[in-house]
Amino acid sequence: MVRVAIPIFRSRVSPVFDSCTRVLLIDIEHNQEIERSEIYLDKLSLTKRMAVLQKSKVKTIICGGISDMLQNMLRGINICLISGIAGEVDQVVSAYLSERLNEPRFLMPGFNVNH
Repeated sequence: MVRVAIPIFRSRVSPVFDSCTRVLLIDIEHNQEIERSEIYLDKLSLTKRMAVLQKSKVKTIICGGISDMLQNMLRGINICLISGIAGEVDQVVSAYLSERLNEPRFLMPGFNVNH
């Protein structure tokens, strides 16, 4: 099983991971979603956010914008990062499962990133 985290704002990928308050956790097995849950990061420092993600056994984060500092912190705890992603959460999850996140409709404006 792989656990993917997506910071969310309403029903969309949150535009900035550093300041998001809610994170959707998705458990994936054999390229299929098997369970969803949410964690709340409201008022937590970046260090505490990293601890919560690590304790939650997150392996990959799909997000919009993210600071260099937070990227480095994630790298330090071996969490894979897919950044520059925008859109409705359900569509982003579906695209991730079918390896289509590199489609232009899922990229934040100004991002030209190979995933």
